[in-house]
This record gives sequence, C-alpha cells and structure tokens, in this order.
Amino acid sequence: MKKLLILLITTTIVSCAVKKKTSKDPYVGVYDITVFDVTQIGDVPLKLTINKSGSSYTSNIEGRAEASDNGMSWEIDSTTVEDGVVRIEAYVASYDVYFELNIDGEDISGSLMGMFDVEGVRVEQN
Repeated sequence: MKKLLILLITTTIVSCAVKKKTSKDPYVGVYDITVFDVTQIGDVPLKLTINKSGSSYTSNIEGRAEASDNGMSWEIDSTTVEDGVVRIEAYVASYDVYFELNIDGEDISGSLMGMFDVEGVRVEQN
C-alpha cells in the first residue's frame, strides 16, 4: 500500500511538470491592431501575427480587409521580447519604423515610433 501511494504521488508530480512545460506562450497569436491618428493617413487597421520558433520570435504585419493600405507591404526586420515588451522593427513605404507593444492577456497596446498609439485585441491563439 505504501508503494502504491508513493507511485501515485510521483505520477501526479511528473504529470504536473509536463503540463507546465506545454503552457502557451503569452505573446504568440494573431492580433487585430489599430494605429491611431497617423499623420496624413488617419487610423490604420492592421493584422499582426506573432510566432515563436525555438527561443526566437517572428512576426508578420498586413493590412486588414477594411484598410485602404494603397498596396503598402510591411517587411519585418526583427521581433524581440524583452522585459515584457514586444519590439518589432519593420520597413514600410520607404520608412524604417518600430512598434513597442505590451500584451496583457487578450489585449495589446503600445506605440508606433513612440508617436502613434496602438491598441488591439487577440483574435486567435496559435
């Protein structure tokens, strides 16, 4: 009986450890974000996708269906997470730009270039 109890406790501890390792990364997902009051453009709705491969992050940004982005394509140079802040460096319409974003549960907020507010929500967990 004593061996059975020890086996049961050991199995429970090991299964809890395995479950912790498979937890979702809080930054990975698909987000609908809006950059507010961009000079000469107005509000810019975007779709942001953040993925993780090994220990590094990658991202993709594209205009949402309702956006009139005039064919602008986003080229992502780097995506990093440091001290809970997601920093994305990109190139769009002949400009080097960067996002600094905070993700709190399903909500995302921050800024583009430190000048334009960004807010959004997670629409899909990867």
